[in-house]
Amino acid sequence: MISIRKQDNKYSILHGNTQLGKVELYSNANHSINSYVKLDMKYYDNGISAELFGKLKVIAGRPLQAMVDSDDDALVDFLLAGGFVCKRKCYEVEAFADDYIGDLSDTQLFRCSVGKPDYDDCCSLMYRYYVDTHKSINPWTSDYAAFCSELPDNVVYGRCGNQIAALAFVEDNEIAYVSGTEKKYFFHFAKSLISSILTQYESIFFEADDCDWAAMMLRSLFENQDDTSYDTYILGDTP
Repeated sequence: MISIRKQDNKYSILHGNTQLGKVELYSNANHSINSYVKLDMKYYDNGISAELFGKLKVIAGRPLQAMVDSDDDALVDFLLAGGFVCKRKCYEVEAFADDYIGDLSDTQLFRCSVGKPDYDDCCSLMYRYYVDTHKSINPWTSDYAAFCSELPDNVVYGRCGNQIAALAFVEDNEIAYVSGTEKKYFFHFAKSLISSILTQYESIFFEADDCDWAAMMLRSLFENQDDTSYDTYILGDTP
């Protein structure tokens, strides 16, 4: 049997008189449904994993969330033994023109910056898309203004008729957020967006969560990509 002793905002994990390591539980104001877990263990004993995380979940009073590199096999096995489930993979993409496998697209791109009416419309669309695609993992719990404050000042977007149908918040050669209302149109928009950025910069950078179909479609347009990811593991049901 293990015991847990609180020390400030961390918990010492003991098996008898032997300290196995420490665990930190902390919160994210923008995603407050889950309690985040940070492990600092001397070694991973899968035999105590279920007991440890069961007790920590009671202490937290919320589902537990752990973030881990996909190639950290020992930690992944420890989390799985404790009942965690991998809910999201986040891929980092840094690509060059030679990695691009798409063709050219004649989709017209529009641009605007913060303070313009179309910028506000893009913020609203991006917010709804983000909330919907992440609600089953770690729902957004702050308000709309807090979300908008995290967006870059510049957005590139495409229109179907009078409606904004696809968009990307960008900062230099980084694509920070993408959203679309229809997959076929977004695919053509993405090709125009990539071509535009790669005519100005040598490389392009973005992150793609596997729960985000638009970002994953963007990633599919590049080859030579590392499958290593930064993964989100959850223990407990997210409302």
